[in-house]
Amino acid sequence: MSCPVSPVLASPVNPHDHHSHSGGVCPVTGNAHAFCPPQPGDIRSPCPALNTLANHGFLPRNGKKIGVFDIIKALKEGYNLSTVLAYLLSFGGVLLLAQYRDMSLADLARHNLIEHDASLFHLDAHSEDEYAPISANDSLIKATLEQGGRYRSGHMTLEDVANIRVKREAESRPLDGVHAEVARGEMAIAIGILGGQNAATEGLDMDVLRLWVEQERLPDGWKPDHTQGLYKTYRMATVIRERMKAMKKGEMRDLLDDDTGSEAAESAKTK
Repeated sequence: MSCPVSPVLASPVNPHDHHSHSGGVCPVTGNAHAFCPPQPGDIRSPCPALNTLANHGFLPRNGKKIGVFDIIKALKEGYNLSTVLAYLLSFGGVLLLAQYRDMSLADLARHNLIEHDASLFHLDAHSEDEYAPISANDSLIKATLEQGGRYRSGHMTLEDVANIRVKREAESRPLDGVHAEVARGEMAIAIGILGGQNAATEGLDMDVLRLWVEQERLPDGWKPDHTQGLYKTYRMATVIRERMKAMKKGEMRDLLDDDTGSEAAESAKTK
């Protein structure tokens, strides 16, 4: 990443500083793109990527009345996605939701449209529920972070994601082809953006991942050091897909097979 600042040094925000975000500038931080957690009445989604953009003011901080071009602009400005990838994700999401007017972030929680089962950080929706849980589950976060770092200490690599996804999908309802691709792609994009230009081989610093998932924020002073494009994202997702396929066929061993780190995930599943 371009900024050497440690993510664990991100400044805390006083939870008692309740305020509105009228005018697009957060009056507590005094910076249009500084982090501020959602305030009373603000809306969020199950997607940490979009929630983070809202918490940093690249999307409306209240999470409401968001159009497809607002998402495209936020993805490009906040994460430096290529124009092609930003358009594909944004319009693809609109098509999956079948919602062609302005939306709120909560619309993304509609079960099995963009949101899917076997998330690494969120509990599955009950089969009869229209909306999935929005907040990440502490036990799943703990399990996922504990299960990473097997190939490069302190980093979540594509290989780690393949291991974890195989184990998580075995604990959940089966995914169809579209949602399996979404599940692989979302982690490929997260690692690609936040891990920097060498993330495909070096992975993502676990402290950055933890901050992004638990607080839905970027490290202080963080800026993307490259443009994350469609082809690079496809190549990264392919690594995850092919390793998962090999593990499911018994052609490759999942390093987590003899591991106890998934106990927290199993515990979360039963809640």
